[in-house]
Amino acid sequence: MPKRMITLIYPQALIKEPVIYRLSRQFKLIPTVRRARVTEQTGEVMLELDGEEDALNKGIAYLAGLGIRVEPTPGKGC
Repeated sequence: MPKRMITLIYPQALIKEPVIYRLSRQFKLIPTVRRARVTEQTGEVMLELDGEEDALNKGIAYLAGLGIRVEPTPGKGC
């Protein structure tokens, strides 16, 4: 199963939303949080995603469509 390591930068309006849960359920992806830092103004999450290539691409597009900045992050095995 392909893996992708990404960093998500959340806007303030989405910090309390269950974005990773929805991503997992809607696109059948397996998320693993590698690192997270959340303040009242912004959130940053380093996330490893496992899933089918098409689902990974659609999931990342979904996140970007919500206004979350998605950055590829080099990681072991990803």
